[in-house]
Amino acid sequence: MQQEAGIRLSDSVKDIPNLVQALFRNVERRPEKTALAYKAGGGWREISYRELGERVERFAAGMAALGVERGDRMALMSANRPEWAISDYAIQSLGAATVPIYPTLEPHQIEHILEDSEARAVIVENEELLRRVREVQEDFPVVVMDDAFTGENEKTLRFESVYRSGEERPKEDWREVWGGIGRDEVATILYTSGTTGAPKGVILTHDNILSNIEGIVEAVPLRPEDVFLSLLPLSHIFERTAGQFVALTLGCSIYYAESIEKVPENLREVRPTVVPSVPRLYEKMYDRVQQRLSQGPALRRKLAAAAIAAGREKYRLRLRGREPGAWLRFKLGLFERLVFNKIREATGGRLRFFVSGGAKLEAEIGEFFYAAGVPILEGYGLTETSPVISCNRLGREKFGTVGLPLFNVEVRIGEHGEIQTRGPHVMRGYFNLPEETEAAFTEDGWFKTGDIGEIDDEGYLKITDRLKNLIVLSTGKNVAPQPIETKLVTMPHISQAVLLGDGRKYVSALIVPDYEAVRNRLATDAAPAELAEDERVRELIQKDIDTACAEFADYERPKKFALLAREFSQEEGELTPTLKVKMRVVQERYAGQIERLYAGS
Repeated sequence: MQQEAGIRLSDSVKDIPNLVQALFRNVERRPEKTALAYKAGGGWREISYRELGERVERFAAGMAALGVERGDRMALMSANRPEWAISDYAIQSLGAATVPIYPTLEPHQIEHILEDSEARAVIVENEELLRRVREVQEDFPVVVMDDAFTGENEKTLRFESVYRSGEERPKEDWREVWGGIGRDEVATILYTSGTTGAPKGVILTHDNILSNIEGIVEAVPLRPEDVFLSLLPLSHIFERTAGQFVALTLGCSIYYAESIEKVPENLREVRPTVVPSVPRLYEKMYDRVQQRLSQGPALRRKLAAAAIAAGREKYRLRLRGREPGAWLRFKLGLFERLVFNKIREATGGRLRFFVSGGAKLEAEIGEFFYAAGVPILEGYGLTETSPVISCNRLGREKFGTVGLPLFNVEVRIGEHGEIQTRGPHVMRGYFNLPEETEAAFTEDGWFKTGDIGEIDDEGYLKITDRLKNLIVLSTGKNVAPQPIETKLVTMPHISQAVLLGDGRKYVSALIVPDYEAVRNRLATDAAPAELAEDERVRELIQKDIDTACAEFADYERPKKFALLAREFSQEEGELTPTLKVKMRVVQERYAGQIERLYAGS
């Protein structure tokens, strides 16, 4: 485990009473080091720990002058930017709780969270988000981050105005206030985005999150020198814990990606050492690499295939506790110069590892990046568990699993194969929902995750599916869609896949082709809508389905499929912020296509 001044990092976290103290320890130890950075005017602007601490203090004083105090709730709705972290820590420093709201939510969803959480006010990024709030809450207090905003009034303040107010009127007892916040106090209430049902407010304490940080730094070799690229929404607990709280507790630097589209460019500019993300990013990277290799000269394709095969051979030897022989070591050294270093250069050249969470990572993708010297550490957890329950360890990865439980986390397999967990990482409960809170736990106090899984003989946890996701065919057969969908999206011409069939005779699928790959294969510039009706495309997709599903039982394989002309998206309400498919929305939107798949059956 990495050391800092002779102390294990996990042990040093145990002494911290709250998340604000965790930040200010580094304000004192590393005042001039870069804490946050963002892109502006064509370059990266950096904020030191000292400056971050000053901004948090001034904004907190400004909010205190507006009446925010211990026990309040403050909503926060913005894309990732420095003001997000400043607001989050400032809110908590007053003994209040941060209530994140995804900036992609619709007005009625925003209204539900503001009312249900009993938020005192909401901090929003820009006028567009202000407009959404005002559609449902005309007089609700709002603070707007964007410097360009000019419509300030009694109920709508500029972030800068609140900040300047705190600068002019410091809160004299501020350090005493946050110094007195205990681990058992509420740090945040997060509303589960969910693929079904109304969002519920998950109450997490400072101890929940700090205990999770302890477990993470015991399992993963993080160090203060690490540079994080932040690209998942901070509104989600995965990025908030793994990409913000862990980084700023250990004294690392965080660079905010400009957008998902700009990630490839930002990777090369920032040259991060750690990047937390969801499997969708790695699937797209994998597809692009495979596509470029398929278009290259025959010799290059053979060389790349041989290099990946050698890397996978090394991984499989390691699983059996064996080291590569002389011939394999020679090949790996050769491929390192000719193939692997080019893949790593695309990530900036100094990436130590990716972190994957939020959904299942296909083992094939994990093995591919391992072979290229870009390891992916897949983990597992939920909002209710702060979030990490388990994760793979660097050098001990077992792809197809979500690794070993954290040292301070208990895991067991309960009734119906459900994964259950117990420990300091588990939420206090759902806000104002005592019955739902009680239903989330077993009689003996274990949290019910709702996921189906198993623990292998080495203690590694494997996720099979969600209990609610199981497809029960009219024949009585049960189908777990997640492993099949995950396998399908690794195919060269498939971008997204959703399995259907609950209550039906057979499984079918909605497929979004990878239209760029399809165009290249068919040497055409046709639009997606036209390609979705092209029989040649159907033949390509059918071959991909046959290949992907060869390992599954006959009743698990899609018998029919429909091609969609565009990808599922958050903007259309079909994906959660962590890119999980909202089945109810998709089934309603594509009801016609689905019924045609079962016509006459």
